Amino acid sequence: MSRFKDIETKAKDYYFNKWHGHEKIAPSFGEIVYVNRIGWNHIVHHPRHTLKDKIIRLKKLELARQVLESSSHYQSVEVRGRFYYYGIQAIVKDTRVKVIITSKGENGNKILFSVMFKSVSRQQQRIIDRQNERTIKEFRKSNPKILPRRRS
Repeated sequence: MSRFKDIETKAKDYYFNKWHGHEKIAPSFGEIVYVNRIGWNHIVHHPRHTLKDKIIRLKKLELARQVLESSSHYQSVEVRGRFYYYGIQAIVKDTRVKVIITSKGENGNKILFSVMFKSVSRQQQRIIDRQNERTIKEFRKSNPKILPRRRS
């Protein structure tokens, strides 16, 4: 099994067995933000996410939970048709964490939609990139049909 599959399996176990069903009230909304398949599919299977990006998102899900359960307010709101997207940002250790929550309508159930991470320092980001490069190479060897994404 490739290293990426190991990372994905471990993250899936955390997401669905330790987080899903054990959600707490998010102080920024005063209600529970549900963790379900919608968020998982966006994090893992979104076509525009690079492999490196997916690895970072999967490895740091616990930071996203920490931010969601401790932030007292959200920083941004974007409305697309009937859907609302709320952004919560925080800096935890050397990592900037952004959690996206969605709801159908302003008063609909809040659902975890996406998580994003970025290292605060360039040096730290280079270290992370080097660590993930090995995993990406192993994944590409075991899955030759999947080509690297071309940037336009």
